[in-house]
Amino acid sequence: MVVGKVKVLDLGSGTFPDKAKENEEVTRVDFRPEVKPTIVHNLFDAPWPLEDGSFDVIYASHIMEHMKDNIEFMEEIYRIAKPNAKVIIRVPHFSGRSAWCDPTHLRAYSYYQFYYYSIESRDHYGNCEFKVKKVELRYTRFPHGFFVSKLLRPMINFFANLNVKICEKV
Repeated sequence: MVVGKVKVLDLGSGTFPDKAKENEEVTRVDFRPEVKPTIVHNLFDAPWPLEDGSFDVIYASHIMEHMKDNIEFMEEIYRIAKPNAKVIIRVPHFSGRSAWCDPTHLRAYSYYQFYYYSIESRDHYGNCEFKVKKVELRYTRFPHGFFVSKLLRPMINFFANLNVKICEKV
């Protein structure tokens, strides 16, 4: 039996897109033609030129903080995702220095932000019914050298995720 390729969507793929694995068919969307995306499109303009229910995996790494309407963004992801698709979104945490220094960032995020798009939330927003499987804090940039950063990062991430409520108040 031949199994088809996993259809992957990379939103805002930028200049350093991840390489496709052997079993993947990757579609890259970016508004800049010079980064050679599969589809040149500004994600501010919905609906996106992608078919409903067409992707198994959707990556949106550091793109959502640039969006004017997060609810519309999540609705579009839900529309184009296959049932039970895996959606991986990376955004800056509000405590990170890079969250606010980029003039194109419109917002930063908290640990609980994505539960508002979940069917389990009583404060549900948008025409989408995501099921949140995992949320984690990842501190990636430290002001110290490479060695110290490599050593400290796993410990800080571990303790930050032990009790997120405390971590978000610090």
